[in-house]
Amino acid sequence: MIKQITDAELLATLKKGVKKATDVIARVTDYRGGPVTTEYLLTADIARELIEQDYQVKVECLNRNLVNGMTKNAAAVRKSLGSCRTDIVVWQNEVIPLAIIEIKIGVKTLQKIADDLEKITGTIDMLKTQYASRVVGASVFQVHVGGSDKLSDIPKLTAAIEKIEKKLGTALRDHEKTKPGFSFAMHPLQPANAGIVGQELEGDGDDLSWGVHGHATRFYAVLIRSTKPAITTSGFQGLKERSQE
Repeated sequence: MIKQITDAELLATLKKGVKKATDVIARVTDYRGGPVTTEYLLTADIARELIEQDYQVKVECLNRNLVNGMTKNAAAVRKSLGSCRTDIVVWQNEVIPLAIIEIKIGVKTLQKIADDLEKITGTIDMLKTQYASRVVGASVFQVHVGGSDKLSDIPKLTAAIEKIEKKLGTALRDHEKTKPGFSFAMHPLQPANAGIVGQELEGDGDDLSWGVHGHATRFYAVLIRSTKPAITTSGFQGLKERSQE
């Protein structure tokens, strides 16, 4: 019997993974890992959460292994996947994909995750209907707003990150119109005020001074589902070849 991961189950796991990673970063106050290290940290913590829930998980999984002899639809062009990899894959018996997860740091526009969205929909598009309908794709991403002299307190930082969130939501709705047969939904992965740190006074008594500027760092996920009654090979932009099967 083919299993399925619900959106609620995946979101709960993603939230736990994000919290674990951000808790570690918060404790290491001189953390200077940079975006690549942060991506690896998030990948490891999300994968660990999935494993602890007894899911079969693979990190940096080749997408051509997902579109295999059992799962691919007759028209899928396997070689078009090339060396394409997905950050985290949840699957059944190392054959049937259940969840495809990509992770990105420093996102402020939808263009930053456009390749991830294309990779996820393109891979799902190549699966037989009975498998594609069970896969949930997730683009997990971080939005960061750095503080400045004019942008340092919590209300201003909150407004700045909410502006980016609104812009991303609008762009995602426009993107969905270009992908018939797929649904896209953006979800926050933290409580409303998490990740927003204002500038604080430092020192003792009368010897006080403003410390470093505040910042806002929040995490989101776009969940992707196939809504098609049939699967085509149109998922990857520019894909011209067609199978002769």
